[in-house]
Amino acid sequence: MATVKMNRAKSAAAAISYALGPNRMKQETKDWLIKHGCPPGALKNNDRAVVRSGINISPTYANAEMKAVRQHANGDTIKNQAIRIIQSFSADDLDITNPENWQICNEIGYEFARRAFGGVDDERKEGYYPPYQIAVYTHVDGKGHKLHNHIIVNKTNLHDSKQWTVDNLDQEWRSFREINDSVCREYGLKITQERSKKVKKTISERELEMKGQYVWKSDLRARIDDALAEIKKKNISLEDALKARGVDVRRRGENGISYAFVDQEGKKRISRGQRLGTIYERKSVDEYEEGIKRQREQAQERAREAARSVRFESRRQAINAVQKHQQYVERSIGNAGERIERVGARKQAIIALVRSLQQAVDRSIALMKRLRADFERRKAEMKRFQGEIQKLDSIKSYQDLEKQMRLAAKVAEQSKKTAPKAIVAVTLRDGLPNSSNQLIAATADMTRYLVMVDQGVWSDRGQFEFSDPEKKALEKATPEQLKKVNGIAKRQAKRLSGIVDDAVEQQKKNAERLRANQGKRYRR
Repeated sequence: MATVKMNRAKSAAAAISYALGPNRMKQETKDWLIKHGCPPGALKNNDRAVVRSGINISPTYANAEMKAVRQHANGDTIKNQAIRIIQSFSADDLDITNPENWQICNEIGYEFARRAFGGVDDERKEGYYPPYQIAVYTHVDGKGHKLHNHIIVNKTNLHDSKQWTVDNLDQEWRSFREINDSVCREYGLKITQERSKKVKKTISERELEMKGQYVWKSDLRARIDDALAEIKKKNISLEDALKARGVDVRRRGENGISYAFVDQEGKKRISRGQRLGTIYERKSVDEYEEGIKRQREQAQERAREAARSVRFESRRQAINAVQKHQQYVERSIGNAGERIERVGARKQAIIALVRSLQQAVDRSIALMKRLRADFERRKAEMKRFQGEIQKLDSIKSYQDLEKQMRLAAKVAEQSKKTAPKAIVAVTLRDGLPNSSNQLIAATADMTRYLVMVDQGVWSDRGQFEFSDPEKKALEKATPEQLKKVNGIAKRQAKRLSGIVDDAVEQQKKNAERLRANQGKRYRR
């Protein structure tokens, strides 16, 4: 069965770094997997994430892309940047030593995240992909050696730039659990049994139980259950039975009841009945005690009626007959119990065989559906990505621009012994490879202008203007492209101005050294 846990992450970068885990897979994890039948060829990658996928994001570059969205929306000033969900699978559902199950595990996490954060079921509709950036990383490490997914969700909405919020985290977790069960059922996996409303458990209690840690409320429930069972067998009050188990019970008003005891850690704990479950509330406990009391009174009344209706001898004979019959019934029950156990064992074996066959059929059907859905999903993603690429086709290569800027810096570095040569090198594009892309040329001209203004050599040149082809290219550019052009120009201008300043400073030092040497010759 698959389980999900969720919490908030203050730093999305830290959560992604841990989930991606570049070169962080331990050798002991690889040794264990190979020892238990995993093909060594499947473990060539040293990253903790053996499979990765993303919705509206590249899982490899998720940190930078999520940060860019947050900065665009609110300057990246929110307190909790992401939601972190851990989805775990038992060994009965997915074999961790089978690499095919790694991909299935990631696909289940992908589909769960898509539905949990607003994705519609019809992939032909616009809302098939939710308006959030989601990265899914599949891990094969951990103490329990269980396949599990780390799902990181950027809280910033791509449509309205608002943050993902929830009023009741426990209620939201329950809805996530239902979605998780639905997806697992479609993939032919077992799901967790529905929890009874008679016992109420919080998320923290369930997490502690999953870790095998002590939960004081569970300890208190067990003591109350033992006390309720004892008063049914013995003629004692609930207060005495609980007191013998170290629990003090207090009834308050007409409907209130509370239980207090000292737990295994030596701490005094108090809880109301309604926080433990419906069977521990005042009404349920009182009805239980009243029912036992009525049963005892009815038994006593029947015994008195029998004593009054028969004579002593008849009563004795009846008692002997009842005792013999009781012995016979006990022997019969014992024999019948053994037969029932044998029949039950056979029945369980047949049920297990039928269930395994059904699971095999369900998994085959789910595999066919998954392959079809995966094909259609990848086809739709390819169309969507092609559309995005066409929007950015006006700039063919920002790497070309970065290459030109590095060449300018290299020329300036070689010429920094004299300030005039350095200024010429960093402000002119002469001698550098010319680009046919006007946005790249505009970026270089903007860099030249910023450098010359910083060095104070632009005052006699008049107002700076772009060429006509550059103006047309800038008018057609998208806001993201303009932002990138401006950022590159400012960074390069700052770096190149620093090179000019170093050249001027070096020229001053050379002049001072020359004057000092001339003074020495004159004195001689």
